Amino acid sequence: MKILKKILSSLLICAFALSLASCGDADPEEVKPVIETYAKCIQYMDAARILDNTEPVDDTTATAFAEKLTFSDKDYEQAKVKDAIAKSIAYTVNDMTLTTQGNTATCEVMFARSNYEVAFHEFVGYSDAYLQALSSISDKKTFNITFTFNKNKEGRWLATADSLDKLNELFSFMNETFEFGPDTPDLFDQTSWLFADNLKYENTTSIELDIWFTDNPEKNLYYVVSKDNTVLYQSEPQPTEDIYFRAKFNKELGASTNSAGFIDQGKYNIKIFREDGLPLANETITVIVNGAKGSPSVTKTPKGVSYTIKDASFASMKSLGWWDYSGTLISEGTYCINTRTLAFSIQLLNDAEPVYFAYYFVPGEKADLKKVDYSKPVYENTISPFLYIDGSLFYNFDYDIEDIGVGKYLLVIAKDKDSIDKPYITATCKILPQSSEDFV
Repeated sequence: MKILKKILSSLLICAFALSLASCGDADPEEVKPVIETYAKCIQYMDAARILDNTEPVDDTTATAFAEKLTFSDKDYEQAKVKDAIAKSIAYTVNDMTLTTQGNTATCEVMFARSNYEVAFHEFVGYSDAYLQALSSISDKKTFNITFTFNKNKEGRWLATADSLDKLNELFSFMNETFEFGPDTPDLFDQTSWLFADNLKYENTTSIELDIWFTDNPEKNLYYVVSKDNTVLYQSEPQPTEDIYFRAKFNKELGASTNSAGFIDQGKYNIKIFREDGLPLANETITVIVNGAKGSPSVTKTPKGVSYTIKDASFASMKSLGWWDYSGTLISEGTYCINTRTLAFSIQLLNDAEPVYFAYYFVPGEKADLKKVDYSKPVYENTISPFLYIDGSLFYNFDYDIEDIGVGKYLLVIAKDKDSIDKPYITATCKILPQSSEDFV
């Protein structure tokens, strides 16, 4: 009998001990893998597995949550941007915050994702431009979320239902609608080095990389010039000139030159960026100095031409003369009566400052240009060099005439109107009484 009592007493002690144990706190090591799995499901935006590891919610809530994390029903361009943001999500489980009380555990998880609000601080175009802007920043936005887990009757640890609401801010980008429109890179047509030969400049006073667009990008651009990985110059943001942008570098902008004025030899790199930092062009050119003492620019008036170079210091000229736009120029400086444009042009080797020009007319077949009244031009204007899409650079001194008369025209090119008596160049042309058809 005494032995039976001892056995029963031992059983009661064991039962009491087990009862006390069942009222104790859960082992944190048991919960850690559960938290890690839940965080990973959130990182990969796996709605099905998130819901499977969350306490049951009603069908409407579950469906809405799953649809929010779905890309398949999104516009393709929208989905590309949102997928890139989703792939930037990372997490860290803060084990130091893990606590257990009975069959309940709480723990803080820190999530981080690209701060797209900073990357997309202004309109950037189509999806590829958004992706490029996103990849160009390292700024992260963090979200510290404390989750609660309960152990159910089957022994599974599940996050409480309110965990889904705690994810709203982390996944807020899935509710965004990104505005797409003309993207500067999509408008990009080509780049060209002005007056370079086979990606090489020889004895040059300046270098220039031009970027051409199919339409005006209506965005300010800037550029950075480097030599041997050392930045030599960075421009301020500047507007494009209609459909092209000129990134030039010369002595005035900090280029080192020799005694002849030529830029130092070496490899130069020019990068062109949109104002918000989006890269558009990255080109390298070789500069060679071969010891030549002078520029090949035209500096003297050749014989037998209808113009006079009085001061060639204003520009480095490759060629100059009268141009024929409509088949009415029958010889150097001689137009027919049916011409509608007088066109004198100077092709330049390098960029130059704006210049003033004025046309004067003396009527009659025996017009005497000594009778010119310089205070009464028939046309005047100030122009800058014009850059053509093939990279050639010209001053175009065009004068469009509705009612042209027989006589002579004098063109005077000067620094400004007040310098008309100290011209750079003068040129003359005459108008015949015959039509160009008479010479066919």
